[in-house]
Amino acid sequence: MNPTRIGIIGGGYAGLTAAYELQKQGYDVTVLEKYGQWGGQAATLPILGTRIEYYYHHLFGSDRHILDLMDELGIGDQLRWIESKVGWYYDGRIYNLVTPFDLIRFKPVNLFNRIKLGLMYLYMGRAGNWKRYENITARDWILRYMGREIYEKFWGPLLRGKFGDLADQVSMTWLWGKIKVRGSSRQGAEAKELLAYPQGSFEIITRALVDRLEAGGADLRTNQEVVELVTDPQDPCRIAGVATKKETIPFDAVIATVPGYNMLEIAPPSLDGEYAEQLRSVRYQAAAVLLLVSKQSLSHIYWMNIADRTMPFVAVIEHTNYVPPSEYQGRHLIYVSNYMERDDPRYSMRATELFDLYAPHLKRINPAFDPSWIEKKIVMRAEAGQPVITCNYSERIPDHRTPIRGLYLANTLQIYPEDRGTNYSVRLGKNISSIVHEDLEGA
Repeated sequence: MNPTRIGIIGGGYAGLTAAYELQKQGYDVTVLEKYGQWGGQAATLPILGTRIEYYYHHLFGSDRHILDLMDELGIGDQLRWIESKVGWYYDGRIYNLVTPFDLIRFKPVNLFNRIKLGLMYLYMGRAGNWKRYENITARDWILRYMGREIYEKFWGPLLRGKFGDLADQVSMTWLWGKIKVRGSSRQGAEAKELLAYPQGSFEIITRALVDRLEAGGADLRTNQEVVELVTDPQDPCRIAGVATKKETIPFDAVIATVPGYNMLEIAPPSLDGEYAEQLRSVRYQAAAVLLLVSKQSLSHIYWMNIADRTMPFVAVIEHTNYVPPSEYQGRHLIYVSNYMERDDPRYSMRATELFDLYAPHLKRINPAFDPSWIEKKIVMRAEAGQPVITCNYSERIPDHRTPIRGLYLANTLQIYPEDRGTNYSVRLGKNISSIVHEDLEGA
């Protein structure tokens, strides 16, 4: 056994994967998770005799990192591929948007622009050079090449719904990534989208990772909030361990998988200068997700984008239009998703308050909707729901190696040009483990 002790802050998929990979190299690994569950934003809660994610999840055809991990853990056969149903709500109507050809039927824009939209999807799904989109905002690119009607009636409402006042600053590379990953789940322009979901929720992946780590002797601790990164008293630029609310734990290396602003909150004064400025420069949109347990279905759509900014939410994901209601005692599970600044009043609302705000707008989606359908309301919040990726972001990505020797950062700021997701968190965990191993072997 390698006597080197490595501490990992955060028990999401990046942290657990990094721990798993380092354990295979023989390191003594400890994972400290702030909350009471493993899995990060893919953590699950018990519901109707099974489990479901706090925040809606699925896998794409291109998600090789997590699919390969499932195979390695012996659970690859517990994955099913399901045809998805994607829709667009605009001006009081739901439009099916499963294939690029469905865009031809998106009548809010004229026929010429519908063809342009379809071509944009086909082109972006195949375009491999993301750097060509990095120095222009999504807004400016769409206005320049697609036109104002497409921006105002299709992309603009979604960008404003997700990024609010920061929408006009979002890089076109971000939108390229979203289109490309969805295209990976189709085989050909006419094919429908296939998405993957684990039998029994993402909990089976999380549990398999945790079980493998525990079997290998890893020290896994939940409800352990790290409040300070501790440096060597003789060398403030070398990590010595971490302090929780209960104790100080010595480590030879520390990997932090927390958001940039959390890193700054626990960092010692020696983590300053340009690196700290890089962390401060990126803003996050918070996420507030309302999960509804309903006696009836809201629509026939699994993933419905809301392209109408008079609606106070950005998407409705009806999970049971993807995984059948029969697996949830015949009930329908509906996520109502929103992104906002952390000081937005909606972010601190209770579940009943959010539902009262949303209910009249759910009725716009389905005029038959009645609040009596809803048997349970649960609200989930994530402060760092979505990094706001602006132009030329590749020049400002913080390095995994921080200025403090032995201290490493691995979070969603470093997934670029792709967007956050469990697959890229697994990739991130593998990458950071290789970097740490390389440094420790060299030392």
